[in-house]
Amino acid sequence: MERRIPLKKAAFLVFIFSSLLPLSGQNLSQNNRIQFILWAEREVYPGVEWNSKVVESESAGEDDYTIPVNRLKQTAPFFVGGLLYGWNFEYTPSDKARKVDEYMDFSPVRELLPGELNSIRYKNTALKDDRLYCRVEYDRTEEQKNLYRSWQSITNPKIRGTGYAPLNKGFDGIRLACQEAIKMAVREYWRTKIKNKPREISGRIMLSAPPVVAVDSGRYKVTLDFFMETDRILEYEKF
Repeated sequence: MERRIPLKKAAFLVFIFSSLLPLSGQNLSQNNRIQFILWAEREVYPGVEWNSKVVESESAGEDDYTIPVNRLKQTAPFFVGGLLYGWNFEYTPSDKARKVDEYMDFSPVRELLPGELNSIRYKNTALKDDRLYCRVEYDRTEEQKNLYRSWQSITNPKIRGTGYAPLNKGFDGIRLACQEAIKMAVREYWRTKIKNKPREISGRIMLSAPPVVAVDSGRYKVTLDFFMETDRILEYEKF
């Protein structure tokens, strides 16, 4: 039996926990089908049953599961887009001598189309240890498979970064943590490659595996593995 939880009585924190996938978790091949686990923590309401129809429904009412459903449908496409098409990034290292602050921003290479959004599936919803789990799936088209294979075959570096952001920022916190993870990975990689600090580094990244998002000391902790393609490195003119 499905029972409703008033929004005022429920608080949800949504994040990915890829290692819980039954099929070898984070090491599961993403070549043909994107798969990762999305879960939400809630207050204790014994006896409440959850099912996948709640997530698939487009008409969750205010007394249903509006908060977790909205977060699932905001977070899942964000990461699916990173796995399908990747993100553009711009990074400016800090330079105290020139009074330049560190700057990083990233944006989707391409926004998901309505048909692609509708192709995201939310499956096997289950409640365990007071957490709502949902497996997110998306089947790549042939064109998307070829794009992913091209990123795998090109000799672009595969790097990893970890970022943090406050839990109370919700989805914005997840995005901020991703931004820091990208910044840390790009910065550490190019520190070993460039002798003189550049003015700007820009390029594209594509997630090579589902993200791992956890909670650490009251913050989101996001770890990203990705391929990096560098478009340009701008050098400073000499003083």
